[in-house]
Amino acid sequence: MRTEGISLIIIFHKRMKHLINTLNGLARGSMLPDEIILIEMDSRKSQLEETGLEIKHKLLEVKNKNYLPIAEARNFGVYNSKFNKLAFLDVDCIPSESYIESLFKFNFHDDELYMGLPKYLFSEVENFNQEELDAKSIIHPHRPEHNKVKIIEDYGMFWSLTFFLTYDTFKKIGGFDNYYKGYGAEDTDFAFKARELNIGFILTPFTVYHQQHSFCRPPLNSMKSIVRNCNYFYKKWQIWPMANHLEEFAKRSLILWDENYTKPIKILRQPTIKSIEQVTVLDEPFS
Repeated sequence: MRTEGISLIIIFHKRMKHLINTLNGLARGSMLPDEIILIEMDSRKSQLEETGLEIKHKLLEVKNKNYLPIAEARNFGVYNSKFNKLAFLDVDCIPSESYIESLFKFNFHDDELYMGLPKYLFSEVENFNQEELDAKSIIHPHRPEHNKVKIIEDYGMFWSLTFFLTYDTFKKIGGFDNYYKGYGAEDTDFAFKARELNIGFILTPFTVYHQQHSFCRPPLNSMKSIVRNCNYFYKKWQIWPMANHLEEFAKRSLILWDENYTKPIKILRQPTIKSIEQVTVLDEPFS
């Protein structure tokens, strides 16, 4: 039997500046979770800056850093938690001052999966306050804007950068599928399992602020793991995830695939270092 309370789980690899901003955001909040669990995916633990927070810092050893065990790390965070309500934050996401307090006031129900509202910062922040976060952020154009709790039928809208649920619901879903390694599809797979079990998907207005970081458009740097994960996802669900990325890879003659493809995707060639550099974006809020 789990204790009443909230366990906050953050998984990370590198991105120390973003992590410290996220932890400082928590420290400035109107309330703190009952425990904060950091799962570091690396070969050894990093030394964390002092934030004044009591933190449970665990290491999930990684042998191949090209295939970070993101799904396994979230499951490991739950394994190390002790409270009946689970909240997950992306390392890049600074919580609003009221975020944790909103979770405490919110009525968690079994058989429901909740997602917060991510806003995207269009410039770097440091020594920030709530007003600055609001002024420097926008909502992703592919996300529905909402200022109240909203039931959603499209489970493909589940993004794992800010979500929460009861421990019993997490167990019922079976956690994240550890087969997924590296970039992509593990969160959509999790949401599809929830849908299959008639677990409701609900958006909430509890806001976090996603920090800028470099990325590739399309993600040529992660093509190998995307293809691996997409092949596995299709085998399970008979639908292709991340079709927009696959289409871009196919246009560049990197893979053999189209939207009607029913066989495993075949990699024709790997992207070059130069081609990856050409699609790298340094200063935009989202991909």
